[in-house]
Amino acid sequence: MPVPGADAMLRQVHERLAAFPRQLKTVAPGHHHITLQFLGETDADTAGRLREDFRALAGIAAQPCVLKGLGAFPGIRRPRVIWCGLDADIEALRRAQRAVEDITSRHGFPREIRPFSPHLTLARVRGEGKAPVELGRYLADNAATVYGETRFDRIVLFKSDLKKEGPIYTALEEVPLG
Repeated sequence: MPVPGADAMLRQVHERLAAFPRQLKTVAPGHHHITLQFLGETDADTAGRLREDFRALAGIAAQPCVLKGLGAFPGIRRPRVIWCGLDADIEALRRAQRAVEDITSRHGFPREIRPFSPHLTLARVRGEGKAPVELGRYLADNAATVYGETRFDRIVLFKSDLKKEGPIYTALEEVPLG
């Protein structure tokens, strides 16, 4: 699910994280989204069938949301992924995620074993590198900071091509939510 307006709301966070280019790989502005399911390598025929089936998701209601708090997976002491939290109807987002999994499982994609934890990925720690100590303090200091309000108003089936400079996303199907 793309996040309208996230770039402007998270600009200061992005600038702060981008100050650590050797340790962190930031998510480029314009690429903020909630991953409902990662599919990996998918052949063109399957992608075409998924595009058709994704149209059934139009009945899902759009969701208001507040971008709130910074954190890390697995934790701020040894982060691998830096994220922005969501203050939203998490159960409604889980229903949207399950609806996507219902579609993809019919095409042979496995359901996620881990519980769905909606968030916006802001950066990843590079390789086996260590995150800067000041990053942990920054995350802790901003664990409850509100960055703005948005509305999740569409689900997009993306194709991503990984390039050295970062992924290139192409929308294969975009479903507006009611």
